[in-house]
Amino acid sequence: MGWCKRFGAFVVLLMGVCAPAAAEKILFIPLDNRPVSLAYTVDSFRKAGVQVVTPPEKFLASDRQNGDPDKLAQWLDQEARGAAGAVVSTDSLIYGGLVPSRTHELDPAVLAQRANALLAFKKRHPGVPLYGFATVMRSPKWSSAPAEPAYYAQYGPQIFRWGQLRDRKRLGILTRKEKNELNQVEQALPLDIRRDVLERRGKNLFVLKGLTRGLEAGKMDYFLIGRDDSAPYSEAHKDAADLENFADPAFRYKFRSFSGADELGMVLLNRALNKARGETPLVYGWYNGGTGAATVASYEDSPMGTSYRQHVLAAGGYPARTDKRADLVLGLYTPGDGVTLGADSAANGPDLDEQGQQFLATAQKYVRQGRNVGIADVAFGNGGSTALVKGLLTGEPGQEPLGYRLGSYAGWNTASNSLGYALGQGMLRPYLSDRDRQDLLTVRYLDDWLYQSKVRQQVRQELIWPRQWTDGKLTDAQTAQAETLVTEKMLKEGVPLLGKRPEQYRYSLPWHRTFEVAVKRAE
Repeated sequence: MGWCKRFGAFVVLLMGVCAPAAAEKILFIPLDNRPVSLAYTVDSFRKAGVQVVTPPEKFLASDRQNGDPDKLAQWLDQEARGAAGAVVSTDSLIYGGLVPSRTHELDPAVLAQRANALLAFKKRHPGVPLYGFATVMRSPKWSSAPAEPAYYAQYGPQIFRWGQLRDRKRLGILTRKEKNELNQVEQALPLDIRRDVLERRGKNLFVLKGLTRGLEAGKMDYFLIGRDDSAPYSEAHKDAADLENFADPAFRYKFRSFSGADELGMVLLNRALNKARGETPLVYGWYNGGTGAATVASYEDSPMGTSYRQHVLAAGGYPARTDKRADLVLGLYTPGDGVTLGADSAANGPDLDEQGQQFLATAQKYVRQGRNVGIADVAFGNGGSTALVKGLLTGEPGQEPLGYRLGSYAGWNTASNSLGYALGQGMLRPYLSDRDRQDLLTVRYLDDWLYQSKVRQQVRQELIWPRQWTDGKLTDAQTAQAETLVTEKMLKEGVPLLGKRPEQYRYSLPWHRTFEVAVKRAE
């Protein structure tokens, strides 16, 4: 961060922003057009003065169409001149997006042709660093059609259990009881479905291994593989282990794989920016009391301590051993007992326990010292902690709440999603004005806590479920009704902690489902 690093957070607090000498042009092809993939990520970097260039949205995957790999590849070539880097979703360039990577019917020859075309990019544009990110085909625990092949609607849980037992068998830890269960599951799952699952996973591995060899041949500068919806024992975990064994250890500094998916664009854009500016931010991580770094969060297959370190390195930073010289002090609010329940559970109450109070006090201490503090709120899955957010946003009369003095906050979806966003936006703080920083924080509080932890479930209970609407395929008319109720709830429920701030934003359901909301500042 240049002189920002030399003079520290004092300069950041005094001046409000450390402006770069020139706006770097970085090309970005996201997973799809969801807000977390596209709008939120791009807005963060543009506020930091970075010229992030994205393809026309009609080329990207939405909930109602696949992306266009050929058009995306053409766009990438056309825009490459003068770019300081290209951060690309290989899922978009090869399959047409994240969901199409699981549901496609493409021939391996087509997949190989598209992968090879991407790997030829640096030959055509040798001066443009290429940063690719991909996903291992996920292992969802629940039925999730239409985000998966149609048969998941009936067989989703059995498919997950089958993969779980197969992974345990691979590791040689299958019990006698589990051996019998594996036989029963295989008999219950139709043969054609088992074949299709393995064929799809085989195609995914085929592509990932080809891209990995391309990286090792110098055709990519960095390759990041996310494990979306994984578990300690699962097909995704097994495939990731296969990839780790396949990759040449000599190139481990250019290749990383960890739990997560939707945050990968944020992470790699930070890497591209840090490399373009010759910076290596130091990041010091600290945890809530209890299991802390040993926590294995829901939807993930590795401890938070491992995930934290891998995310920092992938973003172009370095994990600091102490907080003394850290550019970012990142607090991970892990669950005290190591169990990440859903944010809509009764356990997500309004009062901090003793460990939570100490975590908040530590954050307060760092802020008072003038440090750049980020918080990854990972105590619950699919939403922020009500008690923590209440503590962050309840300030003394006449004083700005602690939550608005932070460099970053995130508490959405999976733990790694939140970690990647808190890390990424925290790294950008030195280049943000106070107004832009607080706008980014407000969007996260509105989306991650207010919507995901509170309003979403209310809308489902009061509107979606009573009318038996298909949440995932809402019609335009149903979506409009849901958006009206979402807006009413956001304005009402947000008052106690956010005051009139919710009135300054607009709310929509761009994927015609309640799973995610788009929060955009009103014009």
